[in-house]
Amino acid sequence: MPKPSKFTDEQKYEIAMELIAGKLSHAEVCRKWGISSTYAYKLKDRAFEILRGGIGRPAGKPPAEVETLRKRIADLEQLAGDQALVIRAFKKKSGSGTW
Repeated sequence: MPKPSKFTDEQKYEIAMELIAGKLSHAEVCRKWGISSTYAYKLKDRAFEILRGGIGRPAGKPPAEVETLRKRIADLEQLAGDQALVIRAFKKKSGSGTW
């Protein structure tokens, strides 16, 4: 079971923003919040990762990967429906309604 964080998401946000803003040195931010340098770098890297993933995409719009998967699901549902129609046609043609 993962260890619960001692910081809220809001506090993590504040730490990351302080690191990115650069008004305080990395060491000063670590001392202020009582965190290790490694943890500070992880928060900062995660913040940049989130920013990279979100820039250029309107708010509320899912990532391109999600749209690709939705299209694939729709295509597979269409294929399954087409196959069901073919099976029904074969059963009617055979006259018995069963195989």
